[in-house]
Amino acid sequence: MAYSTKSGKIRRNKITGDGDIIVKRMTLPGIIVSSTAGQVIAVNTATDTTLVQSAPASEWASFAARYQQYRVRSVTMIMEPVFPGSGTPVGVAADGHGALYVSDFIGGSVPGSAAQVLSDEGAVCSGTSKRIVYTVDWARNPNAKLWNPTSAVIPTANSFGIAYASDTTTVLVASTNYFVRTTLWEVEFRGSQ
Repeated sequence: MAYSTKSGKIRRNKITGDGDIIVKRMTLPGIIVSSTAGQVIAVNTATDTTLVQSAPASEWASFAARYQQYRVRSVTMIMEPVFPGSGTPVGVAADGHGALYVSDFIGGSVPGSAAQVLSDEGAVCSGTSKRIVYTVDWARNPNAKLWNPTSAVIPTANSFGIAYASDTTTVLVASTNYFVRTTLWEVEFRGSQ
């Protein structure tokens, strides 16, 4: 701590920075997104803030061992198509592609259908042959700014995430890999130990 006696008063000077708070990008690579036997990509809400600790992210163990608390500022999902452009899934005469809906959600208010994913104000629609990058941050959920112990998963009320599902009117190829999903989190840590 630095102190100053300028103008006869002793006061504590603010040390530059935010103490021991650090911001780290964390990653989870290589999750396969497939169609079901029913020829759709089912509603998925697993790309959320809780996954950084529970999956965990590739870098999680190292930082959790060095810091006491964390919070997630944003989540980015990158979906790389297995059959990009006009590529056709193996063994399929037709194109075999459809629409994919992507949106965000907060807490336990997760969508249960493709229509609910699409009905969110921030929803986007893309083709299953296109690269998709979608980012959400804690702006819609003030509880997400609360600190959590690194030894625990973020409580549901403090979480937010990304949901996706394919349009149910188009028919995808059954039980086929469509995307490789990569997740990136921007995480703050504090309380070095």
